[in-house]
Amino acid sequence: MIELILDFFSHYLIEFMFAVLSVALSLRWLAYRHSKRDEAYFSRFTRELSATLSEDKEKNVKVTEITHSLNDILGRVNQKLPERNLRKVFNEEKSTRMKRGLSLKEYVGSKHGLIGNIQSEANVFCSVSQPDFYQLTERVMGEDENWSKLFGKVPIDGVTRILDVLPTMFIILGVFGTFIGISMALPEIARMDFTNLEESGNTLSQFVVNVTFAMKTSIAGIFFSIILTTLNTISPIEKTREITFEKVETVLQTLWYHLHAELENSSMDSELPKIRNVMEKILKELQSNSDSKIKKAS
Repeated sequence: MIELILDFFSHYLIEFMFAVLSVALSLRWLAYRHSKRDEAYFSRFTRELSATLSEDKEKNVKVTEITHSLNDILGRVNQKLPERNLRKVFNEEKSTRMKRGLSLKEYVGSKHGLIGNIQSEANVFCSVSQPDFYQLTERVMGEDENWSKLFGKVPIDGVTRILDVLPTMFIILGVFGTFIGISMALPEIARMDFTNLEESGNTLSQFVVNVTFAMKTSIAGIFFSIILTTLNTISPIEKTREITFEKVETVLQTLWYHLHAELENSSMDSELPKIRNVMEKILKELQSNSDSKIKKAS
């Protein structure tokens, strides 16, 4: 088995690395495009949510029950999202693949979209204890197939990890090919018969071919590694996703504080009449006691 593997790589290692590079570049282009679209979609959602919270604060909208207010806010945000088609996806309907447009409202507000996932975390927003907003965002975003999977099938985090590792793998494969070439070349030297110049010339030619292969694999590995490293540096996929993640985390934090701040204000507003009544009773009693003392003194 090992001999078959070595024989394959001794003939087709450079072709194998080129095929891997082609697949990696295709996946990278798709993943980067997907991440940029996610950034646009979720940025629009976070802007609309922030604007809705600001409007409620300006209008002094009271929060009496967090779950109801949460659903109301998210529902109004979803209504503001555009209906126009923003991307094309494939959906299976009755065992037939049908190509259709997916609007931003459907992308973010679907059953398994961002809004649905936030609503499923209503117990966290109802809790008076401040949650870990990073973990909350991770759960909300992780359950969204639009965010976590490429074409709804391939985990995009897995793709990015592979793309990050591939530059190093190309270097390793290049070194591997160098050792294969050297291991193929050295036995040729051992078989050289210096009494037969013609045969020795052929053997030396084969030695040069094997050494050349060894050098070419290292050069190819370094070259392919430079290509991917340059692309990963110029247009990092993970960085784009981190920016989007942080935007959603910030707006979820703002939403939690808004709901609890307004709930406390509403609670204070409802308690103020009771406090006022108690204070009036105390004042009346004090006034009555004061009047009694004055009458006794006189």
